[in-house]
Amino acid sequence: MGELIFCVLLAGGFLVPTFLFKQFWLFGTFALFFVCFGIVELLAIHFSGHTVSQHFWALKDVNPVGAWFIVGGMLIGWLALLWHFMGKKKKE
Repeated sequence: MGELIFCVLLAGGFLVPTFLFKQFWLFGTFALFFVCFGIVELLAIHFSGHTVSQHFWALKDVNPVGAWFIVGGMLIGWLALLWHFMGKKKKE
């Protein structure tokens, strides 16, 4: 049940606001991301028997510093995207 709630919050948090405010290109970008991620999840399970998250958790168990580097990189990337959206002005 916890994974279902996670998936609904993750996808809903990206897709619902972009749809409600008619940002259909951004909605499509996020939707395509989730489709691609879903395909990678299926491939990971098929070839390794584990999800992408399970692979990350296994890394975290043996190399917590490496896991923090990955999370830090993701944080930098998302903050850069948020800054790009909110910190720039529309070109005339």
